[in-house]
Amino acid sequence: MTLFVGGVHAVGKTFALKTACEDLGLRHLTASQLIKEQRGLSNWTATRQVDDIDENQNALVAAVRRLERGGEILVLDGHFVLRKTLGVHEKIGMEIFSQINVQGIILLEAPIELVVDRLRQRGDETWEPSEVELFAQRELEHAEAVSKILGVRLLKLLTPSKAEVKEALHNLMSGSLI
Repeated sequence: MTLFVGGVHAVGKTFALKTACEDLGLRHLTASQLIKEQRGLSNWTATRQVDDIDENQNALVAAVRRLERGGEILVLDGHFVLRKTLGVHEKIGMEIFSQINVQGIILLEAPIELVVDRLRQRGDETWEPSEVELFAQRELEHAEAVSKILGVRLLKLLTPSKAEVKEALHNLMSGSLI
C-alpha cells in the first residue's frame, strides 16, 4: 500500500513527513530519491525542471513495486504535476498513481509567499509567485482527479503541523474521517 503526499516544491512535505512516519512506524520515501536510485542519477537541477518525465515515472513505478514486496506501508512524497520548463507544467499520468498502488492521498498546501521564500532560501530564484500559484492550482486539480478516478480519499492540509500530518496519515491508514 502506498500513501501519496503531494504539494508544490518547498511546501514542507519531507519536513512534515519525516517525524510523522517515524512516530507511526511507516517507511517514508521521496519520489525524487527513488527515481535517482533506480536510474543511477546523482542530482536534479536547482530549478526543479524535469526533462525525461516518462523515464523517471517508469523508474518510480519499478522502485515502488520492488519495495512493496516487503509488505510495508509506503508513504511517498512527490508531485502530481512536474515543471518541464519555466511556466510549463505537465501532469503525471493517471496510470502511474494506479501502478504505484496509491490507497490514500494527502495534499499539503501553504501560502504562496511562504513557498516562494522557501524556494529562494534553497537558492532557486526562478519561481515567480504567479507560477507557484499556477503550479499549486494544477497540483490541487490533478490530486482531486486522481483521488476520484482511483476512488481513494484525499485530505488537504494547509501549512499543517507535524502532529496534523501524523493524524492525517493515521486516518488514511485506518479509513476514519477527519
